[in-house]
Amino acid sequence: MSVKPVDLNKLRNTHSNLYETVVAIAKRAKKIHDEERSMLEEKLLPYKEMIRNPSSESESDKIFPEQIAISLEFEGREKASHRAIAEYFDQKYDYTLEKPAEKKIIQSEEDDEADGD
Repeated sequence: MSVKPVDLNKLRNTHSNLYETVVAIAKRAKKIHDEERSMLEEKLLPYKEMIRNPSSESESDKIFPEQIAISLEFEGREKASHRAIAEYFDQKYDYTLEKPAEKKIIQSEEDDEADGD
C-alpha cells in the first residue's frame, strides 16, 4: 500500500483552522466508506443467502466466482480518505462550524441569600 502525501499548506489556505479541516475531511471519508460498505453488502446479499440456506449440500461449501469478483472490484477502488481529500480540493463540499450556544448563568434567589449570611 502506497502512501499518498497531502499538501498541508493547501489545506491550511482553505480555512483558518487546519484541525477543523482535517476533521471535516475525515467525516466525509467516513460517509463515503459507509455508503460503499452498504452497496457492497447489498451486492453480496444473494450469495450470503445461498450460503446460509443452501439448496444442496455442495452449495454450502461452494465459493461463488461472482462473489469474489464483486469483492475484488470494491477492494480495487480508491480509498475513501483519498476520495474525500480529492473532493475537498475540487470544492465539491465545504463545511461550516456551528457555534455552541452560550450558556447563561442564572443565579437563583437562594444563592443570593446564601451569600448574604
